[in-house]
Amino acid sequence: MSRNNLQLYIHLVFATKYRDYLITDKVEIQLHQFLWNKFLELELIPLVINGMQDHVHLLLKIPAIISISSVSKNLKAPSSRFLIEITQCDFFECSRGYTAFTVSKKDVNYISTYIKNQKEYHQKGTVDMELQD
Repeated sequence: MSRNNLQLYIHLVFATKYRDYLITDKVEIQLHQFLWNKFLELELIPLVINGMQDHVHLLLKIPAIISISSVSKNLKAPSSRFLIEITQCDFFECSRGYTAFTVSKKDVNYISTYIKNQKEYHQKGTVDMELQD
């Protein structure tokens, strides 16, 4: 396998600035669709997107030659601009940092389920502390 064919599975989490509850039910679906389309535009492979009012979880597959920091940069800034545009507010910002985990291929289903069930985990207080952002 050539180095250009190597793929990494990444669980990426980023939050709103000050963990403010800015990702309302009203904009959540639009944000997730925007991020999905952004992945495709960047030639990345999206697997799962979900989150809460103050953060987003993303599971994606990226070529090993692309840095996680460039992926984060190319997702966070455009998504902030998108949310400002659709909510017509001028105060939406993501936090400065992000959290990223590499995921082994055998754990992709486990992490996918974890991301898909974010609301239930948070509601029940059963968020996996190892994965909590």
